[in-house]
Amino acid sequence: MEGVGIARKIDLNAHSSYASLTSSLITLFGRDEEDVEAYALTYQDKEGDWLLAGDVPWGIFIQSVQRLKLVKREDLS
Repeated sequence: MEGVGIARKIDLNAHSSYASLTSSLITLFGRDEEDVEAYALTYQDKEGDWLLAGDVPWGIFIQSVQRLKLVKREDLS
């Protein structure tokens, strides 16, 4: 979530999909499960580029992700 940094690592192997990861992150920030649709998961890859999660297969994602960010979908446009 923009402006709310957390200094912890997320075990991606505990999740099997983008939906599971996003749901866990929403809960981590104290939001209701209904808020999942209001946010999009983005990530920074090893090359420093910010990408929208879900554009690559899960296996490739977990190998390349460096940082995660939840952004409001309305801010993506």
